[in-house]
Amino acid sequence: MPKVSIAIPTYNCSQFLKEAIESVLAQTYQDFELIISDNASTDKTKELVKSFNDQRIGYYRNSKNIGMMANWNKCIELSKGNYLMILGDDDKLYPRFIEKSVKVHESNPAIGFSFTHCNKVDKKGRYMMRWGYKFTPAGYLDKYKYLDYTIKFGSCLTNSSTVLLNKRVFTKVGYFEAPFGTNTFDFNMWIKIALEYPIYFINEALCDYRIHKEQISELHWRRPERPTGKIGTYLEIINTIVCLLDKPDYYNSDKKREFLLGKLEEHNKALSFLIKESLPEL
Repeated sequence: MPKVSIAIPTYNCSQFLKEAIESVLAQTYQDFELIISDNASTDKTKELVKSFNDQRIGYYRNSKNIGMMANWNKCIELSKGNYLMILGDDDKLYPRFIEKSVKVHESNPAIGFSFTHCNKVDKKGRYMMRWGYKFTPAGYLDKYKYLDYTIKFGSCLTNSSTVLLNKRVFTKVGYFEAPFGTNTFDFNMWIKIALEYPIYFINEALCDYRIHKEQISELHWRRPERPTGKIGTYLEIINTIVCLLDKPDYYNSDKKREFLLGKLEEHNKALSFLIKESLPEL
């Protein structure tokens, strides 16, 4: 049984998938399986994957497109390793990503997931800028600490292609789901895990995150007139505050209470503003 499962859920992305697969096969840490979960692509995805002829690669094709989130959940079901990462089909790992991430998990077995920095690159793979601008401190983050910074900064601090999960977390928190918006189902997972486990941040860029017009982020994050990404994010954060208010081991001082209530008011106002901008008839 491989120690690490690397899954690439994909749909009609053969133009970038080759680089994603090559970046996995080039890892310095080699005890892994690579799962390609093809969501009924109509391009040359199958032929591309088969061209690698590597026994560590498992190719699975859905008979129909089951949606992005369901395909991610299928990756969980297909994976056999103790650890799981889900890599974007248009992203690319740096060679020591798995090595460094596994080392962190083995040194800190209580954590639910680790994550790293990543760099934004353009369609041709050219460096643009660092992804994100607000992060937690580096290293081990006690239970709830990741959520403190999430609430403080009002954003998702983690790019999904930088995460290595301990698979035991799914027994406690369940699979990916979208209670507040289909565009934040990964953010929802990081929150659920951080409510139950400590987290670890590797303060190093170990992945390229590709920016292009065909990706799903274009729909939710780059249309100022329909800010569904930001709206979904605020809904997730407000729910996080509600969850923490129900955690006696977190909500144990006036300072914590003031922090949560102040941020609840702040994020609620920001959410209301975005919704009214999108739906002026309100």
